[in-house]
Parts: sequence; C-alpha cells; structure tokens
Amino acid sequence: MRSRYAAFAIGLGEYLVRTLAADHPDRQLPHAAFVQELRRAHERQRFLGLRVLHASASGDEGEVLFHARIFEQGADHSFAELSRFVREPEGWRYASGTVIPTAALPADVASLTPDDVRRSADK
Repeated sequence: MRSRYAAFAIGLGEYLVRTLAADHPDRQLPHAAFVQELRRAHERQRFLGLRVLHASASGDEGEVLFHARIFEQGADHSFAELSRFVREPEGWRYASGTVIPTAALPADVASLTPDDVRRSADK
C-alpha cells in the first residue's frame, strides 16, 4: 500500500496499473489514457501523508486499512480505505477497496477498524 500511495504522490502511472490485480476492472480501460490519467493526479492533488491502521494476510489474500491525507484545490479529500490485495505470480496486487470519506470518519481515525468499515459498507 505504501508503494502505491507514493506512486500516486509522484505520478508513476505505469506502476499503478502494473500493481492492479489481473482481474481488476480498471485493467479494461484504454491503457495509455489510463496511465496518463494516473500520472497526472499528483499535479492537482497534494499528498500529505499515509497512515496504515491495520494489515493482515492469509494465504494469497490480504487487507490493508489506511488513512490517506490528500488535498485538492485547498479542499480536504482525505479518506480511509479497507483495501483487498491478492498475491499473484508477480507479487501482491490491489484488487478492490471500500472507501470511507473524511466526513464519515471517527474523530480519532486511529480507532477505525476493518470491522467498522465492513459495517459501514453494509448500510
């Protein structure tokens, strides 16, 4: 997760595509345009920090709960996400995620748990 956050922050679009799971829906997008879109995200966003709150793996599946601090045009676009990763022959790849926007986060983000995210997704 840390490497993907850093890649967003410095505009490594090709790396971001390469670290998607083979069956991730974004893999179906036109490659060059998608890479360019990812590459340019850092031009309009300020990436101020990543805090990993939880990480676990079992077999070929893992999950990471993190809080990313991101601002765009002076507005807070920070969020928390419970990401699902799968191990493929090339290594761990991002498969999917459930996002919690800043407005829905608890006052103490560090208290957020994977079960909190799952419960909010069920609502």
